[in-house]
Amino acid sequence: MNKYLHSKNPRKIREQFIEEAKQFKPHLLHLQIQHTSVIDANTIRAIKTQLPNCIITNWTGDVRNYIPHTYRRIAEIADFNLISSTGQIEMFKESIKKNIYYWQIGYNPKLYYPLSEDFTPKHDAVFIGHHTNKEKYPGAPQRIQVCNLLREKFGPKFLLFGNGWPKRLKTKGSVDQRAVAKIYRDSVCNISVSHYNDLDHYFSDRLLMCMASGRPVVALKFPKYESYFTNMCDLVLVDSIQEIPDVVMMLKNNPELASYIGKSGAAKVLAEHTYHSRVKELLNLVGLA
Repeated sequence: MNKYLHSKNPRKIREQFIEEAKQFKPHLLHLQIQHTSVIDANTIRAIKTQLPNCIITNWTGDVRNYIPHTYRRIAEIADFNLISSTGQIEMFKESIKKNIYYWQIGYNPKLYYPLSEDFTPKHDAVFIGHHTNKEKYPGAPQRIQVCNLLREKFGPKFLLFGNGWPKRLKTKGSVDQRAVAKIYRDSVCNISVSHYNDLDHYFSDRLLMCMASGRPVVALKFPKYESYFTNMCDLVLVDSIQEIPDVVMMLKNNPELASYIGKSGAAKVLAEHTYHSRVKELLNLVGLA
């Protein structure tokens, strides 16, 4: 499929995808079609017609206030429709009129991992993410607020990366994912505040990437977090944005505690939240384990 990765001809991509599926004859076709129409519902329907015994799954790790039209169209054909929180299952069920399954997001341990050498901090806190008002995310104002507070308290020792931020916050702009891990590893701690912080079991892959770095993560509490993490062991969870600067300072002043939480968090995500772990969960879910 790489030959059509940057093609401007969706028809060729669809035809090639169908042909590849017919030749390979997979037991499982796993999709992540949420906002794109390059691979459309007709393409997936054609594959299902040719390979009726192939299990088709479609997953979205994206959270919105609505269900994307492209996801709904694929859901009509898919055998398993998956989302990355339990907090929106009923919304999806009501719209799609089919069962919706929970399948959590994961991360790539080849990109995100801790270092073994002694830690010398280059900065106090890091937040990496974009800002937009377009989608009216409920957590967007919280992210602005935490960046304001951290900039006021830590000045240039707080690093912000991403596009769309107000100029006063002095973002360093977008950063290549291959450089993200080192930025996280060089910080006293890392910050994770999602666009949605009130959905059961929802967290972004940012949280996992931060934890995998081996440095402690400070994040807003989200409902049902206890299913996965232990506060003040795997990470530091707070009840409000206002607490975050003081927690960063606490970690800065207690390097042994910071190191313990960072190492514990990295071990937890490596054991339970890699792509490998998620694939095993998926195969169990669809009956192919």
